[in-house]
Amino acid sequence: MKRILLSLYTCCILFSCANTSKKDVLSVPQVNYKKEMQVHFKKQYVSLLKSSTLERLQLDSLHWNNIFYKSNGYTPIWINDSIDISDRAVALIEQFTRANLYGLNASRYHVAAINSMKQELLKVKDKSSRYELAAALEVLLTNSYFNYGKHLNYGVLDSIDSITILPRKRFNIDMPAYISKAHKNDSLIEKLLQLQPEIPQYKTLQKGLVKYLKKASLSTNNVLVQNFRLDSVKAIKQSKKALVLHKYLDSITTDSLYRSALKKFQKDHALKPDGLVGKNTAKALSMSPYDYYLKIVANLEMWRWKEPLEKNHIFVNIPSYELKLYENDSTTFESKIVVGKKKTATPEIRDSLQYIIAYPYWNVPRKISVEEIIVKAQKDSTYFDRNNYELLTYTKDTVDMSTIDWKAMNEDTFTYLIRQKGGGYNSLGYVKFIFPNKYAIYLHDTPAKSLFNREVRAYSHGCVRVEKALSMASYILKTDENMYTSDSMYTYIKKKKEKSIKLNSTIPVYIYYFTVQGSENGELTFYNDLYGTDRKLTHLLIQQRNEFNQTLRAKETTID
Repeated sequence: MKRILLSLYTCCILFSCANTSKKDVLSVPQVNYKKEMQVHFKKQYVSLLKSSTLERLQLDSLHWNNIFYKSNGYTPIWINDSIDISDRAVALIEQFTRANLYGLNASRYHVAAINSMKQELLKVKDKSSRYELAAALEVLLTNSYFNYGKHLNYGVLDSIDSITILPRKRFNIDMPAYISKAHKNDSLIEKLLQLQPEIPQYKTLQKGLVKYLKKASLSTNNVLVQNFRLDSVKAIKQSKKALVLHKYLDSITTDSLYRSALKKFQKDHALKPDGLVGKNTAKALSMSPYDYYLKIVANLEMWRWKEPLEKNHIFVNIPSYELKLYENDSTTFESKIVVGKKKTATPEIRDSLQYIIAYPYWNVPRKISVEEIIVKAQKDSTYFDRNNYELLTYTKDTVDMSTIDWKAMNEDTFTYLIRQKGGGYNSLGYVKFIFPNKYAIYLHDTPAKSLFNREVRAYSHGCVRVEKALSMASYILKTDENMYTSDSMYTYIKKKKEKSIKLNSTIPVYIYYFTVQGSENGELTFYNDLYGTDRKLTHLLIQQRNEFNQTLRAKETTID
């Protein structure tokens, strides 16, 4: 009986404790910090933007912030229920910190200020001050998200006119709507990175940058390397030091390892892998690892200016002296090319190939006629005949050259046209490819085949000479399913008759200037900055970064 009473007493005690516990829990007032934070944020939003905390940071694109927060009822997306930064905010800060993996500078996204505010938030106990600091951090994170996204997609520079003659793509992304959708789908970081260009060449270059940063020291130091023809002993000694600096060697070691490392460096820099420190190899070795990082940054920036490429196209890269045909983004044809000299640089062009001309005449541009051909004719009376030139009036009537006083000819008195007859000796060779443009640039064959064996191939007046021009024409006619076949083209050539062949479908042509290219496995190839574009662009990027930082410092000083 005692056992039964004891059991009943124990049950009563437990039941009583359970009720008391439940009652106590219900009696504790619950504070909805998230709701309070939203009320505070909405009420203080306008004054917050004018606060010293944000005013000193020189925030760009605040209109996007205004549109976004108005549309979502001023609901914070980076602050959690505990009035602390959320996990997604931590991920975003990490993304900003690793901005260099994308060729961007972390300082543009206020990483230092964000981290400082984040640490301060952990120390603040006063509720009102905590709300105020959390609200400022919310605005700053969103604003940096917008700017980071735009820079990934569109580039950092405001103006590109001094770098390229091509128009920049339009930035048509509604960033407030973009971040709103990304937030609803809980994919803020994923969507941020998806703003990068959907261009295969950009993707492989960015992939190559990640691999380069794992290997390179990014030292600004460099080793000045001499051409071996000037001093072979010094050239070897200096190049060994440079290879160590560029992480191609672990230490100055045996000759066999040195030669192997030097050839690998030459291959990676599009140089003849002969193991000799020639002029171009010495120049490439003399750059610092940081210089090469800046080249990658400049090239990523330029890709962000470009419209997406068509899946089928002709791609000409000026610094690499190469032409490629793509079908479904895969290379199906390649050829070496010769491009314009620095004084007669090949311009960047985006156009479409419309027709091919077999056995073309060369209608000599007036500038070349006056500055080169007339000068040669004045010195050599047989020059026109030996080079199969014709003299024509502007109505295309042939002129008897024996009636011309060449010594009296100059820019003012020369009122004729010069045309070179078709044939293998013709400067255009047997075929040319026309994509009408205001610069009168086209692709063409050439009789000067020896130039394709040279390391540097910049010799033309601007047009692009194609080593495998005839093979390329045959390939295009076949894939175009043209009524004129490769045999038709060769028939016109044998007949020495000019023939224009219109394509059924035009082919996009991109003539671009990129000094770094990446491969699928993350390997990078660097090319010489033929026209000095890298140098000019890098200067602008550094100048903009310095001006941004100077403005920040000036604002901090003024506000303090």
